[in-house]
Amino acid sequence: MHSCKIQLKTQKPVNQAYPKSLNSLGDHLKKVRLDRGLSQPQVAELLRVTTDTVTYWETNRCKPTVKFSKRIISFLGYLPVQEDDSIARRLKLARLISGKTQKQTAEAIDCDASNLRFIELGTRKPRDQTLRKILKFIDGVVRGFQECL
Repeated sequence: MHSCKIQLKTQKPVNQAYPKSLNSLGDHLKKVRLDRGLSQPQVAELLRVTTDTVTYWETNRCKPTVKFSKRIISFLGYLPVQEDDSIARRLKLARLISGKTQKQTAEAIDCDASNLRFIELGTRKPRDQTLRKILKFIDGVVRGFQECL
């Protein structure tokens, strides 16, 4: 019999466990974990949480509290912000990175806490003056975080 040495080349199939889109902190967490070849228990140990907690975050059953956001973003090694993200999403992410509550953030930008809550929910658009303060807050948080990486 003759043998023929043929080598077929194709792209490696995408891991089905990867999130289809990166819409939440949990989606980013799962992507980075899979990229690094880590298990959920390994990530749980790094973040000092339970394995169930990592599972809940990755499946978006619950969202990380402010207490864990900074650790998660440090684990990611980047800020999961996209150019087309709304001001509401960017504000909330910056607040989570800074480790501040809504009340503390409202005080930092000289805004009413309930107004800030509605802005974060996307149900209220900030006025121009408040928007400038929010953008300044976000920029300060992002610059400070990037210096730590």
